[in-house]
Parts: sequence; structure tokens; C-alpha cells
Amino acid sequence: MYGRDVGGRELNFEASGALMDAALIMRDRETDSWWSIMTSDAIGGSLDGADLEELPYGQKTTWGSWKQQHPGTLVLSVDGIEHVDNNPYDNYFTSEGTFRDLGVTDDRLDAKENIYSFWLGGRPFAVTHRAIEGGKIYRLDRAEGRVAFFHREPGAPMFASSDAFLVDASAAEMEPSAVLEGLRDGSLAGERLSGFDTFWYTWVAVNENTELLD
Repeated sequence: MYGRDVGGRELNFEASGALMDAALIMRDRETDSWWSIMTSDAIGGSLDGADLEELPYGQKTTWGSWKQQHPGTLVLSVDGIEHVDNNPYDNYFTSEGTFRDLGVTDDRLDAKENIYSFWLGGRPFAVTHRAIEGGKIYRLDRAEGRVAFFHREPGAPMFASSDAFLVDASAAEMEPSAVLEGLRDGSLAGERLSGFDTFWYTWVAVNENTELLD
């Protein structure tokens, strides 16, 4: 998730209708510059090369989980319709096929493997959802004396967001469940990583030198 301010100017974004390596390209209404959601920078237009600020956290979840937490939520209705039963994306999300059979040369993972992806110290990283179920701690040389903690609930749907934090190095001696509890009750300080969950092929097609955590 990215901020809308560029050089002190607030931009309004919308879908451009274009894709790059199966990832959405946005455009801003003010300058008609085009922006990659995978790299956060403008790839065309008068702001070519400008970079958006990554915001610390954007949660993806299911309607059932959200409604349980926020029962008073209102749902956007378009022409009286809130949900489309024949969603054209359903087959894409549940199949092994890539968008329009886009190939990927980096075969360290299956193309549609679910990952949490992020940048740290100018370097792209990724870790699989299955590796961080129940919680896992990694020592990263760019974490500035801290360790990286990742967590997903076992069996969580692919749409649910992963938890990812930089925490004090002492957390490496703790059980993942204790780290998660400390982060949730505030007894352990943590800085959220500003990454996001996606498919392996859409991330690595743009970030070719990704370091894969195992």
C-alpha cells in the first residue's frame, strides 16, 4: 500500500487498464503518469522515476472475518448488486495457471506459490506462506541488529494478510507464539514491514534478484 503524496502534491489514482508482467499498472489523474504496484515507482509520464512512499500496513481479509470484527460495516452496492457470483477471477485464483500463461524463468518456487514479499535495505525478499504458518523468525543482515518475524494462522485463506515485523534481536530466543503474543499485547515492540502477499511469479518477474527465505 502506498501514499498518494509526491513532491508535496496529492495524487488521485485509478486503474490504467494496463498490466506489466501480470501486475496492475495504475495512473494518476493529475499528470497521467503510470505506476507499477510491484515497484512503487512511476514507469512513464511526466513523473517517470518518481517513487511512492510505502505505507506500513494494508490488511487483506475475508468478508466473514471482517464482518465478525466490524459487524456494522456497510457494503458498497453498484446498481443494487453487492456480489457477483460468476467472478471471472475465481478460476485464476484457484488454478495453477498464470495470467495468460505468462512464463517465469525463476523456478525456485511454483509460479502460483503464495508468498509474502517485501523490500529491506534496498533488497527484495520473499518467504512462502507455508514457511511462516504458526510463526517463524529470520536473521537478516539488513535488519540493523533486529530479527524479522513472520506469522500466518495455520490454514488461513490465501487472501488473509501475513503479519511481518522487525523486532529486537532478543526475540530470536523466544518461541514464535510468545513473540506474537508480545506484539499483540504491546509487551514487545515491533516495526511492521511494508510488504504484501502475492504470487511468486508476479513478484519475481519484476524483482529478479529476490532473496528467498526458507
